[in-house]
This record gives sequence, C-alpha cells and structure tokens, in this order.
Amino acid sequence: MEHTVERGTRTGVVRDADRPGRALRVTTHPEAGRVVLSVWQDTTCTSTVRLDRAEVVELLTALGAALLPPER
Repeated sequence: MEHTVERGTRTGVVRDADRPGRALRVTTHPEAGRVVLSVWQDTTCTSTVRLDRAEVVELLTALGAALLPPER
C-alpha cells in the first residue's frame, strides 16, 4: 500500500545555536489538524514529531516554563 503525505506549509525555522546546518522546522497541516516539528541536518530530515492542537498548547506551556527562573 502506498502512503502519500500532503505537503504542509512551513511556518517557521529555528536554527540550532551550536550545530551548523541543524534546524527545527515547523510545518502546519490544517487538513489533518496537525503541526509537525522536524529536525533537519542541512537538507536531510532526521526526525519528526506530529502534534495535534492540544499538544501544541502543551508544548508552548513547557517552553514558557523553561524561560522562568528556577523556584527556590
């Protein structure tokens, strides 16, 4: 069985601060209700994570918490 994936719309790219050629791409797939995070090394995709809307909110919450100073 052949599996085809609709090409999403890239909405952002974040470059790795320490590794040349490494980037995190954010792609939206509204027809599937998903956002895909993909890790790229130059022109090669090395991994992906597919998130639904609720998981995107969880990710944003976790990223925001990571910016807060540690509790004492």
